[in-house]
Amino acid sequence: MMLEYQDGTIDRAYEVSESLATGWTAPVSDRQNQNCCSSLAALDGMPISARFCSWIGQSGQRYVFSVYSPVECPAFRDAILLAAVRDMTGQRRIVSVRETGSFPEPVVAEIQLELRAFGPGLEFHLHLRASSPTERAAIVADLAIGQT
Repeated sequence: MMLEYQDGTIDRAYEVSESLATGWTAPVSDRQNQNCCSSLAALDGMPISARFCSWIGQSGQRYVFSVYSPVECPAFRDAILLAAVRDMTGQRRIVSVRETGSFPEPVVAEIQLELRAFGPGLEFHLHLRASSPTERAAIVADLAIGQT
């Protein structure tokens, strides 16, 4: 099953997966997402709409992320950091999903260095809602891509 970028709608009953998962970094996939990229429907027409998006995990759960350029991405502790590449048509594909942990600065710096070759199409997406290590691990596993 492949991760899908949410296409224009938002689940108002936002929920987070509670299942325990292992692993710290999701695998990288070179598969192209077939869905059209769009902002959250609740923010359509607002100046901040490009700053947020929603990703759908393998479980069907939706996760809301804040969108940053790699150089402007804050190093938030205990967050989910998703790196996506936007192509010339505006479609996004995920290239990495990681947990920032207790020391986020090295994690952000490492992923900036690892993925710099993607150039200006690279975006960093942060999910801040997960409140426990178990919850974060479950989200990273749910957003893992290329697991067919």
